[in-house]
Amino acid sequence: MNKSRPKQLSFRVSEKEWELLQQKISESGKTQQDFILSCVLGKEITNTDGIKEIVPELKRQGANLNQLVKKLNERGFIDYKKELPETLGEVRAVWQLLRQYLQKLE
Repeated sequence: MNKSRPKQLSFRVSEKEWELLQQKISESGKTQQDFILSCVLGKEITNTDGIKEIVPELKRQGANLNQLVKKLNERGFIDYKKELPETLGEVRAVWQLLRQYLQKLE
C-alpha cells in the first residue's frame, strides 16, 4: 500500500467510455493513474510525444553543426570566432526552451 495515497478508486464505465478513456490516456503519454489525477487536480494534460522526438533531433543537429564548423574552420572557409558563437547560441537557446517546457510538464 502506498502510504501517501492509501485510498483506492474503482468505478464502472461503458465500453464506449472505456475506449474513449483509453484513447485519451494513450494520447497523453501518461499512466492511467497520472491521467486521472491530472484531470481531478485540474492540471493541463499535454501530449509531449512530439517534443520528446525533437530533443534527440536537436542533439543530432548540434553535433552535425559542430562537425561542419570544425571542418570549415580547418579549411579556412569561415571566421569561427564570429559565426560559431552566434550559431551555437541559437541552438543552445532552443535547447533551453525545450528543456524548460519539458520540466514544466513533468
